[in-house]
Amino acid sequence: MESTYKLNTRELKTDFITAICGIYPDRDIEITVRETIDETDYLLEAPANRERLLKAVDNIKQGQNLVAFENLESAVKRTQE
Repeated sequence: MESTYKLNTRELKTDFITAICGIYPDRDIEITVRETIDETDYLLEAPANRERLLKAVDNIKQGQNLVAFENLESAVKRTQE
């Protein structure tokens, strides 16, 4: 079983550890800690990616250069062309 908990370090208390022990009694577990990042900030980090994404948003707002697909299969086929 795998569980993901997202919380701020201010919320990290001993009852959290107690809860983990209750969920996984007498088991070996692995705990990974990583800082979360805002996906939007990450995607806008690279200048070329930023320009492309902002242009796409502008196109949507203006109703230009839009592509519609009947189903998932046609969308996948389009990306392979």
